[in-house]
Formats: sequence, structure tokens, C-alpha cells
Amino acid sequence: MARTGRGGFLLAGNPDWVRAQRMALHYLPLLLAFAVLYLLNLSLEFFDESRHYVLGWGCFAILVLMFKFNLFKRPPWRFVFIILSAFLALRYFVWRTTVSLVYTGLWDFIAMTALYLAEVYSMIIHLLGMFVNLWPMRNRPALLPTDTALYPTIDVLIPTYNEFHELVRVTAIAATQMDYPRDKIRIYICDDGGTVSKRRDPVTGAEAWERHYRLRRLAQDLGIHYLTRESNRSAKAGNINHALNHTSGDLVVVFDCDHVPTRDFLSRTVEYFIADPKLFLVQTPHFFVNPSPVEANVSATGNPSAESDLFYREIHRSLDFWNASYFCGSAAVLRRTHIMQAGGLCGSTITEDAETALKLHSAGYNSTYMDMPMVCGLAPDNYDSYVLQRTRWAQGMTQLLVTQNPLTMPGLTPQQRLCYFNSCFFWLFGFARIMFYVAPALFLLFGLKIYHVSLGQILAIALPYVLSTFFIMDYFYGRTRQPLFSEIYESIQAVFLLPAVISVLLNPARPSFKVTPKGQTQEAEALNARAMIFLCIIIICLLSLAAAVLRWIDFPAQRDTILVTGVWCFYNMFLALTALGAFWERRQIRNSYRIHVQERVRLFFPRLKLEIEGMTTDIALFGIGFAVHLPHPPHDKERLFITVPLPDGTEYTFHAQVQRIHREGGKYACGVRFLLNEESYPQAVAFVYGNSARWLKIWTQKANSPGTLRMLRKFFTLGLKGAMVSGTLLGRNICAVTKLGYRMATSSWKTRAEAAL
Repeated sequence: MARTGRGGFLLAGNPDWVRAQRMALHYLPLLLAFAVLYLLNLSLEFFDESRHYVLGWGCFAILVLMFKFNLFKRPPWRFVFIILSAFLALRYFVWRTTVSLVYTGLWDFIAMTALYLAEVYSMIIHLLGMFVNLWPMRNRPALLPTDTALYPTIDVLIPTYNEFHELVRVTAIAATQMDYPRDKIRIYICDDGGTVSKRRDPVTGAEAWERHYRLRRLAQDLGIHYLTRESNRSAKAGNINHALNHTSGDLVVVFDCDHVPTRDFLSRTVEYFIADPKLFLVQTPHFFVNPSPVEANVSATGNPSAESDLFYREIHRSLDFWNASYFCGSAAVLRRTHIMQAGGLCGSTITEDAETALKLHSAGYNSTYMDMPMVCGLAPDNYDSYVLQRTRWAQGMTQLLVTQNPLTMPGLTPQQRLCYFNSCFFWLFGFARIMFYVAPALFLLFGLKIYHVSLGQILAIALPYVLSTFFIMDYFYGRTRQPLFSEIYESIQAVFLLPAVISVLLNPARPSFKVTPKGQTQEAEALNARAMIFLCIIIICLLSLAAAVLRWIDFPAQRDTILVTGVWCFYNMFLALTALGAFWERRQIRNSYRIHVQERVRLFFPRLKLEIEGMTTDIALFGIGFAVHLPHPPHDKERLFITVPLPDGTEYTFHAQVQRIHREGGKYACGVRFLLNEESYPQAVAFVYGNSARWLKIWTQKANSPGTLRMLRKFFTLGLKGAMVSGTLLGRNICAVTKLGYRMATSSWKTRAEAAL
């Protein structure tokens, strides 16, 4: 059995492997830094500008060959790739700082400094990313011992505020189905939507009383517990802390009410706590059954990885190596004694989960990340919810950075300081992203001199560095993030997150916790109004490109800079168009999302007296789609019995009714609705949500998924369509405002004329 070593991660039983990991933990970052600085010193001391071509493109060629032939992906050989990438980055930074900053005037200096600071920010994030991703961990499930007397007692908390009753019901049922001794587990619905203060409020009282009774009755029916409190003070953190004060289990499991656990969640996570007494947290991935609004636009074109996959499949594994994996609010197991020693969940920021983990890491406790999806949750359904969720994360992590700076917080290891700082500092990307959008326009439209370089310097020093950043992103995250998708995701968020982050910097106590709406529907396809900002960016880029043509003719001496800023502006316009295309909201009328999987099922048609095997095309809580060879087509509304086998050998049988029939070649594609009752509904929950192997298969299939170019083309096409729609809308608004202004001016003139007469 694997054992837990220093840092909270599982170490293999081989002593040589343990020593190698510990050596990397303490010495390799310093060795890497020394190697990079040594190469940098050599390059600056012995190479003139002409030889920088050979040095820069030679290093870049090595990176390309390593990437192309999949060399050195695993530690310790991946350090070669990291050294070369860091060298190109620092070489550019030193050159940019010592050569390209020239004072030519006040406004030029202000714009030049703003761009330089944006590049400094990007450089810090780039280098921190390489450090964090030095050696990703992959922890295997730790199975429980056979002696149940060793099992700790567990309290399962399901906090809820304003979510639909059905969401809470499904998660609560799934929690009762987890594999664990019944006498050692207690489940609680922690209702913050039916508090005493809400029930007393004349405005919210009726709704709060109804919610209170429905959830309390649900808990009684399932044989679990219902908790509420006096008020909503401290939001989710206060809700969980109230539950901690009214429960007593050794471990605490937290599931958001839309995070449905699989049956093996506890059997694969609890043993970590038995192995390591200093362990305070086992975090597992947040897996989402529905696509985010961005992914929904290209789901029919390719198989895009979820935006969260980058964090949960790659970054969190890397954080785990440095004993810096942190609590993500749900799908986690925590040790009660350590949490209570910290005073419960922290509530001074709106990211109470990361704040609590930071406090416990500073106290010397350990955490572990197990990269196996064992919950199924809901991503935001529309852009308003999407932006609300990201705003909460950005504000909370910025609060953490400002009020509890990880770089100065006592008790953390140097590695943990850098990891937490990177997680917080990342959310300031809106400053850099918007500056990169406007920088070329500042020169092309207003003539501000912000980038004093020659074309030769850019080709020798800047371009190898810029291209290397794309390669190292794909090198680290290629399994979970298609090329350029990070640019699109950040572009979509930057404009809306920047004001929220600035508000925190000005007043760290200002943000309040807001619950992300889930399970919403969309009646028709529509372009979100937020896309209008990107139409403005596209217009600015077009004007800048037109100005570039005029400058090319009028100022021959500036053609190097004009060429660079023109290409830059064209790239910005491409990003803005793809971002605008991502703002289409797809039609969604189902409350229960389909999960596209192919699994064998047995079908029995009483009318045909026929039992036959079929293959599912999709499954959902209230029905499935399947393809089957039949001698005769089934009738509309025909009833049948469906038997679904599970990996553990058990089977569930459902009574169902045909809802749709479609002929595909020699098969019939059918969609059926389960005819569920009080007895079969929990079986449907177990069938759809209980199997972690299904989530792992779906998760794995998204790795290296094809269709990146097709998805980018789809975004670009949608962007053109959105530009025409929003442009038309903008034109109508301008005409309406012009007409209104004309009428007001005419009316005012007539009034003055009449008064004069």
C-alpha cells in the first residue's frame, strides 16, 4: 500500500523514488534557477545582436523537437524543457528592461510603462507557472482497510441556499447510497434558504417557509438530518460552521447541492486520513455534466475540454507536489479536529475554502489531491451566471492576496508561498489582457511611442520567447486545453473581472458572497448583451489597421514598428471575434442534462415479446436514448423494460415509454422516458450518478480531443455572425439616440422661438 510522505502526497514504496522526490522538493528549483541564470549571463556576455538569432531560434528549435517527438514529458527530463523556456523568457525580460525602455515624452512614457508592467505581470505568471508545474503528482485511490473498526465517523454536509428542490434531492439520495457503514455516517441538509430570519421576513417569509418544510420533509423521508440557523451571516462559511457546531464526526465531507457523489467516494478517500494524522484535506475534482456557455457553442464541432479541466487535471496535481493543494468548496473530505483548531471555516474573504486551506497549511498540516472525478456537478448555464461565478473567484482570491499575502504569511514553506501567490496573483490578468488589447491602437491611432525596438530585435529575441510561451502551455496543459483557448477564455473574462478586482483593491472588505444560479433554461438561441464590448474592440482594431496603412505611406522610418503593431492588432481582432462568437447562448430547455455515453443495455418489448441488446447514445435522470436493431419499428408511446448492468455486477430495471423514434441505417434510434416512482427514482440516481468509472472515461476521452481548428473556425464564424447582429443593434441604437436628440433639440428650439414671440 502507498504511504504518505512529507508534503502530504503519496510516495511509492521504493526508497530511491522517495529520495528522488525529496531531492526535487528541496534542491531542484534552486538548480534550475542557477542553470537559467548561468545561460542568461553567457548569452548577454558573449553574444552580440546578430548571434541572438542563432541562440534564440536554436533554443526554440530544440523545444519544437522535444515537443514534436514527445520527449522529456516526465520528470526529471522535463526540466530540460523548462530550463530552455525559462531562459528564453528571462533573456527577453532582461533585454526589454535594459534596451527598449526609452523616454520620449510624458504621454509616451505613461503608455510605455503601462505596457511594460503588463509584460512584467505576464512574465511573473509565466515563470511561476513553470515552477508550479515542475513535477505533477498522480495519487492513486487509497482503499479502506478490511477492519471496519478503524473507520472514522463521517458527517456529510450538503449546504444549500436558493437552489431547486430537485437538485438537493438528487444529491441527498446519492449521499445515502455511498459505500460506507451506515452506523458511521450521518448526512445533513444545511439549509440557508429557510433560516429563521428569512421566515420572519414579510417579503421572503412564504417562500422560506415552503422551502423549510419541503427540505425538512425530504430529510425525514430519506432518514437523514435537516439543519438551518438564525440568519445567513457569513454566507456559506457560516452555514458550514453552524453545521460543524451541531455535529461530531471525525471527518467532514462537503458537497455543494448540485455535486452528486458516486458510490465509491468515501471508500477511495477516507484511507488517506488513516495513513496521515496531519492530513486536513483530501480534495477531488469538480466534474461537470453540462458544458459551460463557451463550450456549448462548439460541442457539436469538437470535444472541448471543460475550462475547469485545466485546473483539476493539471494544475492541482502540480500543487499537490508542493503540498499546496487547497480546498475548493466541495467534493472534499476534511478532518474535524484540524478545522476546529482553526476556528472553523474562515469567513474574512468570499473564497472561504482557499482561505481555510491557507490557514491550515500555515499551521503545518498537509493536504492531498486525488485526480479521480467522483462527483457530478453543474456548470453555469448562461453568461450572466458564468461571469458571476468568475467574479466571486477573482474577488475572493484578490482579497486573499491583499489581506493575507501568502508571501509574508508565517508558517508556510517557500514552495507553498509561491503556489498560493500564483493562485491569487493570476486573477489580476484583466490588467494585462486589456493593455495588450489597446497597446497597438495607442501607437497606430494616437502615435504614442510605447515599444522602442527594431524588427531585427523582435525577430531575434521577442518572437522566440512569444512562440515558446504557446509551446510550454501546450507542453504542460495540452491534454486539457486546446491551443489558443486560454487566450479566448481570458479575453472573455478580462473586461468584466477587471472592475471587480479594482473594487477589491480599493476596498478589500466590500465583496459579498453570491450564489451561482444553476439549472436554468434558455428558450432560444441569443447573443448575450455583454458581447457588445467586443464589437467595440473589433471596431477599434479595424480603425487601427486603417491607420497603419496611412502611417506606412506617410512615415517610412516607422515601418518596423508599424508592421509589428499591425500584426499585433490583427491578432487582437481575431481574438475579439472569437470571443464575441463565444457569447452566443444556446437553446436549453431541459432541466436534466443528457450525458453522451455508449453502454450496453437489455431491452424487453412486451408487445413484440422480444428481448434484445441495445447501445445507449445518451443517458439522463429521467430517460435514455439508445440505438437497437429491431425487426419492426416500436410504436410511439410504447412501453418497455430496460435493464442496465453496473460494473459491480448489480443491475437495475426500469419501466419506460418511447418518446421519439428515428431510423438510422439498419437501426432505430429511440428516446425513452423512465416511468419513475418513489421506489425506482433512487435506482435512477444510482444508475446515472453512482458510477465513477463513467465520469473517468468521459474525463479521459476529452484529453487530446481532435477538432481544435474546427472549433476555432466555429468560434470565428459565430463571431462574424455576432458582429453583424450586434453591429445592426448598435446602428439602430445610434439612430434612435440621434432621432431622440433631434426631436429634443427641435422641441427646445420651438419652445425658445415661441417664448421669444
